[in-house]
Amino acid sequence: SLGEPATQMTLNTFHYAGVSAKNVTLGVPRLKEIINVSKQLKTPSLTVYLTGAATKDADRAKDVLCKLEHTTLRKVTSNTAIYYDPNPQSTCIEEDEDWVSIFYEMPDFDPSRSSPWLLRVELDRKRMVDKKLTMEQIADKVHSGFGDDLNVIYTDDNADKLVFRLRITNQDDKSSESEEQVDKMEDDVFLRCIESNMLSELTLQGIQQISKVYMHKPSTDDKKKIEIAPDGSFKSKAEW
Repeated sequence: SLGEPATQMTLNTFHYAGVSAKNVTLGVPRLKEIINVSKQLKTPSLTVYLTGAATKDADRAKDVLCKLEHTTLRKVTSNTAIYYDPNPQSTCIEEDEDWVSIFYEMPDFDPSRSSPWLLRVELDRKRMVDKKLTMEQIADKVHSGFGDDLNVIYTDDNADKLVFRLRITNQDDKSSESEEQVDKMEDDVFLRCIESNMLSELTLQGIQQISKVYMHKPSTDDKKKIEIAPDGSFKSKAEW
């Protein structure tokens, strides 16, 4: 009989209301998917069983989680801002003065080719640690996505604030003064487009189709892994 299980599944829908880890299709909608053998599920999900050392070590299990869960730049960004900062070597942003001046003591590019418009991206340290990301990893992703069109400098992982400073690199050095003025007027608009695209489209790690991953170590015997002991008995074992 389907009556009792269907009723219980519908009741569970209300019990799990507001619980993010249970954000799946339940109740009557799920029952319709099962009966109709739907190929396009509203909330598709899968269970991944770990092997090796990751089953016993929470840190290693977390590493697997981070490699699976799709992470964009937006997920680790606390705020962004666009500034008119015409002198790259002497910034008008007071809190960046120290580390920017140190960086430009031995620059590996021509600062004169950088746009006067600056995109400043400040990252959330707690989210960075949770996702196990470093500033260098993100800088590599930005460079692979935009190449030499963007000049990127950033703070150390141990700095008080995790900051990226991005400028458009002007490729055409022979443009006339009037053309340069037009370019400067448009740089801020173009930089805003880059900001929007970078935050939503730049993948830092993970698989694009996997939006969220949860770690779970079962506490009840029916969810634990069953192993056969040498004496032929069955033992339940909790693993990540």
